[in-house]
Amino acid sequence: MLLKTRLHEHLFQLLETRISELSVLRTQISHDSTESGKGSAGDKHEVGIAMAQLEIEKIDGQINLLQQQLIALKRIDAQQDHTQIQTGSIFKCNEQWFYCSIAFGQLEFEQTSVFCLSPEAPLFLTLKGKKVGETALLNGKTWKIETVS
Repeated sequence: MLLKTRLHEHLFQLLETRISELSVLRTQISHDSTESGKGSAGDKHEVGIAMAQLEIEKIDGQINLLQQQLIALKRIDAQQDHTQIQTGSIFKCNEQWFYCSIAFGQLEFEQTSVFCLSPEAPLFLTLKGKKVGETALLNGKTWKIETVS
């Protein structure tokens, strides 16, 4: 299996795991706020419920974002080989690996540091359509493309 395909599946699993963890946390907060409210009355109780509700809304937003990232990741054919940088490309620039898929940031994968960036990232927009050996300038830094897949 190609590095890009393995990385793609790993990223998919990371997102699913994070969604699962957040769902469990959401359920726990909801349960705790319900249990702490039994037999309580007054402002302190109302503040506790309101704070729990705010936390649940925050977690719901995170879950929603992760689900959108999953959808975006599903649209990418990780088995497709690229000769120029585009969405779904894994490429190496200035000794750093990048995977244009979703905004996930840097992760360690099979002893390799890979930065996962979205198709809206300034670096991707600057390098989009470039091939091995080509360069681009971004924020005063020259980016030389060493590998594209």
